[in-house]
Amino acid sequence: MGYLNDYRTKRVIVDRERAPLVKEAFARYATGEVTLDDLRHYFAGQNVHTRNGKMLTRGNITKTLSNPFYYGHFRYAGDVYEGTHEPLISKQLFDQAQAVLKSRYKWSPNHTPVKPKPFLGLLHCSTCGGAITAEVQKGHTYYRCTKKSRATTWCLQPYIREEDLNIEISDLLKPYSLSADWADDMLTRVNDEKKQTAQSARLMADQKRKEIEKINLRLQTLLDSFLDGIIDREAYVAEKAKGMSQKKSLEEQSSALLKGRAYWLEPLQNWILTARNAGEIAVKGSLQEKRVLAQQVFGSNLVLDCKKARGSCVKPWSLLLSTSQTGGVVRIAGLEPARLAALPPQSSVSANSTICATCQI
Repeated sequence: MGYLNDYRTKRVIVDRERAPLVKEAFARYATGEVTLDDLRHYFAGQNVHTRNGKMLTRGNITKTLSNPFYYGHFRYAGDVYEGTHEPLISKQLFDQAQAVLKSRYKWSPNHTPVKPKPFLGLLHCSTCGGAITAEVQKGHTYYRCTKKSRATTWCLQPYIREEDLNIEISDLLKPYSLSADWADDMLTRVNDEKKQTAQSARLMADQKRKEIEKINLRLQTLLDSFLDGIIDREAYVAEKAKGMSQKKSLEEQSSALLKGRAYWLEPLQNWILTARNAGEIAVKGSLQEKRVLAQQVFGSNLVLDCKKARGSCVKPWSLLLSTSQTGGVVRIAGLEPARLAALPPQSSVSANSTICATCQI
């Protein structure tokens, strides 16, 4: 509304009849003295209706007031871009209208925000397998079983306060911390492997390109032979198809090599960095950070049982821990740097690696 499509120039031009109405609507609403219903009646009085001839809805008005197209930008595929069309209003007037819109919605920042429940959806009930929900009572957040599982009609699992659940999650995450020196050594090895793989890929790609150049020369020679009448058309077509097929295969192989054969090294590097920060997150991290880390370490294996959180870790986190013959948990040999691997076996066990008895991996 307020613009027209000029099919001759393939550009968007201003609708001189309705553009002033849109400007006036923005100006009125930005004052905060009119409502969406007032603007509906305003447009109806100016003979602006829907395609069905009905009065514009509140949704129509809200969509108009929220469209950045009117100050010179436009949305496409979720992003905002700068347009070349003539804007109808200033960005300042648009922002003023947006401020009024936000202040009138019940989820506006001016209203009391809903307290977030970061551990919601992270665990399930150990008794019935039902989901764990959260509710606020007397200023505190409590987590409990929804008791809506079809597996059983009863569940006696008690409530747990968010502060206590936070401690439980922290205790579960502490064993999955990779010490800084181990992480640095592993990252160094990953970077070395990246360089070696990249160098090898470049050499192989160069070889593929040389083979492609040879095929191009053969194809050119084949074309010259056909034009000179040395070979007939049937032989030319058959040999050309064969050469083009070989060339396409080599081009795809060269492209794959240049994209990198070490695609598995990036996830490994990200995991090492996460494991290095896991200890700090477990102790000092926010509730949301602990939730994200717990999902990475345990996946959907966390359960709530008698106010206790427990669960088994998933790969590759299980590589950090191994059950010993005495029932404790120790570091798996081979993860430590070379200088530590040379020490006696009992010296490579970290002080915090006797935790997480629930991770039987």
